[in-house]
Amino acid sequence: MRRTALSVLILVFLMGIFAFAATAEEVAVSADTEATAAAETAGEPAEFDFLAFAKERVLTDFHPTVKVEDAEANYDEEPFSKGDGITRARVGIFYKGWIRQHSMLIEMDYREDRKVRVTVLKDSNGLNLQGARFFKEGEWVSLAAVGWK
Repeated sequence: MRRTALSVLILVFLMGIFAFAATAEEVAVSADTEATAAAETAGEPAEFDFLAFAKERVLTDFHPTVKVEDAEANYDEEPFSKGDGITRARVGIFYKGWIRQHSMLIEMDYREDRKVRVTVLKDSNGLNLQGARFFKEGEWVSLAAVGWK
């Protein structure tokens, strides 16, 4: 009985050591990967995630009662450089309303100084377009002001 308990204890101890070694190796590999990625992108502006921003900030600003988890965002027009450090994209957002499915088509401009301008081109549920807190027509908004990383 004691030998079995001792064998199990040793086995558990060895499994813990191997798990710790594997985790340490994964951490070292991920640190190397992050360092390589940082070196490659040094001097380049960080990529802006238009789709996530559209779902998590723009949609909730115009329609605060919508569940973001149920919404879907797709590019209507892929991001392209407009010049002067501005990148533009058109994003379609599809979300569930109280009665039926709705959709929005927005045009977003992202400036290198971390500001965004949003223009709503179409919204099938136009109930709250005037009540947006952050995104007024034609105005640049700081990403920090809307709580975006």
